[in-house]
Amino acid sequence: MVTVNILLSTFNGERYLSEQIDSIINQTYSNWKLLIRDDGSTDNTISIINDYLGKDNRIEFINPLQVENVGVHKSFKYLASYQKADYYFFCDQDDYWMPQKIEKMIGNVGEFDSNIPQLWYSDFSSTDENLNVIRQKLRNPNGNFINPPLKDALVCNVVTGCTAMINNALKELWLTDKEIVGYHDTFCGLLAVTFGKVHFLDEVLILYRQHSNNVAGIVSKKVKGVLTTFWNLNHTSTQRATTILKEYDQLLTDSQRRTLSDFVGLSTNNVFSRLKTVIDYQYLYSLGDWKYTLFMRILLIIRIGE
Repeated sequence: MVTVNILLSTFNGERYLSEQIDSIINQTYSNWKLLIRDDGSTDNTISIINDYLGKDNRIEFINPLQVENVGVHKSFKYLASYQKADYYFFCDQDDYWMPQKIEKMIGNVGEFDSNIPQLWYSDFSSTDENLNVIRQKLRNPNGNFINPPLKDALVCNVVTGCTAMINNALKELWLTDKEIVGYHDTFCGLLAVTFGKVHFLDEVLILYRQHSNNVAGIVSKKVKGVLTTFWNLNHTSTQRATTILKEYDQLLTDSQRRTLSDFVGLSTNNVFSRLKTVIDYQYLYSLGDWKYTLFMRILLIIRIGE
C-alpha cells in the first residue's frame, strides 16, 4: 500500500477538531499518518490533540514542546518536511472528510510518472457550522477551472487546499522555495500548473464548514471591500509569480518565463503597457461569468482602488 501523510495545522480549533480527526480515523483506507502541528493555540486544542495520541498510533503531534505561531504557510511546510510519504493531503481543522476520501483519491492516481510534480483535488460541499449542506457541489467541470493554463492560474485559485493531495515530487519542489508567499495550497497549485500536472476528481469528498473563524474569511460585498480584496489577492499573485521567476528560473521554459514576467509587469508598467498585456493574454477569472472577468480585467488596466 502506498504511504499517506495527512498534514493538519491547528490554531484555536477546539470547537470542531474532534469531528475532523474522527472523520480521518474512520477512513476506509488505513495506511495513513496524521501529522499535527499546532500554531500557537491558546484554547483547549492541544489537550484535544493529546487525547487522540492515546487513541490511535497513526496520529503524531510534531511540536509538543515548541508551540509557536509561524503562520499557515510555514506551518504546513514544517509538516510536509517532517516525514516522507508517497502522497500528502492538506487538512483543515474544521472540516469533515467523507469515509472514502483517501481511498478514492489514491484510486484516481492512475499510471502517471511519480517523478512529475502532480496535484489531485476533488469537489466539496459547503455547509453551515453544524454540517448542514448549503451547496451540494462547488465545482462544475464545464464552468470552473479544472486545469487552467499558466496565464489564468496566475489570476485565479486553481484548487481548494482542503481537497488537495500532492505527490512527493511536488512536495520536494515546493520545499525548495525559500519565500513564504500567501497560502500553501495556492502556491502548490501554481507549481503543479507550471511544472507538472493537475487532476480533478468530480466527486464530493469533504464537507467544507463555513463559520466566522474560517481562515478564508468573509469577503465584504461593498465596493470598497471588493476592491481591497482584489488588490490584496493581486499583490499576493504578483509575489507568487516573482518568487517562481526567482527561485525556479532554471526550470522555466522561455514561454513560461515571458508569461510570468509580463504578469509581474502589470504592477509597474504604464496604463498603455498594461492594456496591451491584458489584451494579449485575455486573463480569465471565470469561464462561466464574463461580466466578472471583464470587470477584473478593467481593474488590472486602470488600477482603481489600489
